[in-house]
Amino acid sequence: LNMARIYSKNEKYNGISAGINFVNGVGVSTDSRLLSWFEENGYHILPELDEMNYKELTEYAKSKGLNGIGMKKEELYQLLKETEEPNA
Repeated sequence: LNMARIYSKNEKYNGISAGINFVNGVGVSTDSRLLSWFEENGYHILPELDEMNYKELTEYAKSKGLNGIGMKKEELYQLLKETEEPNA
């Protein structure tokens, strides 16, 4: 996984958790070990879709139960963006 945003349950949280700086409930990391820890502890993890290549986007879509086969990168990106908005 490339860079990912980590969303705290507390949207107003400003501070450091597990070495990650959170501002208004959002932190950023590239450490897959840390991202797994946050996910296991109830945080919402959102990969930086902008930085993913087509193969990574299709694999991520598949992991979310979405079928991106035959879609252009832009279409896939949009689909993932729509389904991933936290607090939507």
